[in-house]
Amino acid sequence: MHEMGAQMINLTVSQTVVDALKCAMPKTNKAELALDKYISVLQQFLELSLMRMDDNMYKFFKHFYVSTHALQLEVGQFVIDGKKQYLSTWLESKGLELIRVVEKGQKGGDFSLVALSQHVTMTDALDIHKLRKMTIEELDRLLNDKSLTDEDFFYKLFPDFVPGASTIAQLKNDYDMCPVNVKSLKQFIVWLTHKANLMNDVERQMLIRQAKVIVKIAEAGNGELPMKKNPSHFGRMYYKGMLNVQSVKTILREAMLGDCYEYDIRLSVISWKLSMAWLICNENKIPAAQFQKKFNTCLTFLADKKLFRERVRRMTFAHGAQISESEQMKVVKQSLTAISFGARKYKHGWIDQSGNKFNPAIVKIIEDVHARENFYACQEAASFIDEQKVMDTLIAEYAKENDPRLINDENLQTKSGRISNSKLMSYLYQQSESLAMDIVRKEIKAIHHTILANVHDAIFIKERLRETDKERIELVVRRQTKFHFWNLDEEKISGFKGVSDEVRQDELAHKALMAQLEQQAKGYQPINF
Repeated sequence: MHEMGAQMINLTVSQTVVDALKCAMPKTNKAELALDKYISVLQQFLELSLMRMDDNMYKFFKHFYVSTHALQLEVGQFVIDGKKQYLSTWLESKGLELIRVVEKGQKGGDFSLVALSQHVTMTDALDIHKLRKMTIEELDRLLNDKSLTDEDFFYKLFPDFVPGASTIAQLKNDYDMCPVNVKSLKQFIVWLTHKANLMNDVERQMLIRQAKVIVKIAEAGNGELPMKKNPSHFGRMYYKGMLNVQSVKTILREAMLGDCYEYDIRLSVISWKLSMAWLICNENKIPAAQFQKKFNTCLTFLADKKLFRERVRRMTFAHGAQISESEQMKVVKQSLTAISFGARKYKHGWIDQSGNKFNPAIVKIIEDVHARENFYACQEAASFIDEQKVMDTLIAEYAKENDPRLINDENLQTKSGRISNSKLMSYLYQQSESLAMDIVRKEIKAIHHTILANVHDAIFIKERLRETDKERIELVVRRQTKFHFWNLDEEKISGFKGVSDEVRQDELAHKALMAQLEQQAKGYQPINF
């Protein structure tokens, strides 16, 4: 049996494969080196697949999403049977393939659905079922095993940080560094393993794996997660790769940041649209009372979003629902957000000329037909939709008239060369959002607060802002951007701590109970009738 050591996933290949490859590559240890490389790369690809996998494909079918084309290229070619060829191709020709394709990707580089062949067995150090069987001491030892965090691992993921590869100035220009609260993140993994009872195993498994990788990166580096910048033409700063502060789930983001404060623009899209509409109405000498009447529903939403959403929730699910009130509220939030981003009002999906099925955003969000009909019939929701359409048209036409360059921007055009209003609105919003958040960051730095991370319209900082500082920053943003309705919402984020102690107490209590029951059983005397 041939085995290649790995941090979390470990693949073992049958001796049949090893012997066959040795016959085809008889020189010294060429066969072992080639197979080691293949297994090492395959382990990395499977690891990435599991970090993305939030469905049940792995749990039930042991399938993975892998680009077989990229896998083949990364492993490379070797001289096998006297001919230079891809190792995976040779193995397949001999019936010794390590993976089999269950469902091929549409293009060469697309992800295919694959499964391990009978020639490979896999063990997973982070398998949720194995982790659950560990005592808290065993789990803590696993999470604190320093042998799993070495420089080679870090530099493999971030080759730009290899000494001499880049200057400090280049790294600062190309990367944002997000501080990672390692203690909180490790306790998050313990919580996922033993406490997250309302989360399904598939989601737990994915989050544990992502959290563990971030822990390794932070411990192997400087307590930070490097995030390579990927700026969008539309204005936002994105990051490459799937492990960054923007792309991970909210609960994982909060675990990695630990105790901090989040400040985001209150209902950012709505407040931006209202601000733009206000500017346009002012320029056209439209009275404030008329503006108030024209956009009363959106102004009401902005003034008290909780009350507004609750009214819509009660109307939408007036005839009962199979989901809890908290889930109902989540559906309403998503629906109103989708509408503010341009989702259209359709009751049914449609099929295009190619036979592809489409569902409008609202149909996907509000799956229950009766609830969806109630949503559209709700006065608040209906007025909200109508006012969004009016603002979208008003803002788009104003932008085209006042900035003709936008019409010729290829990034804002459809395939036919016409300007796309949805792309235009996205561009205008993101440009404004970036401008406002740049000002917020500048003002926060000026008062010497520690900025941990930025997520589009939100910023995470270590220390809480004094109310006077918060109000001053809001005033500066409104003054410099001229966006009348922009304000900041504050939320306290709490990291994970003390979970190991809670689990340890649970284990001790369970042992004590078992000992008590065993003692009672020993003293049990049957009653004879």
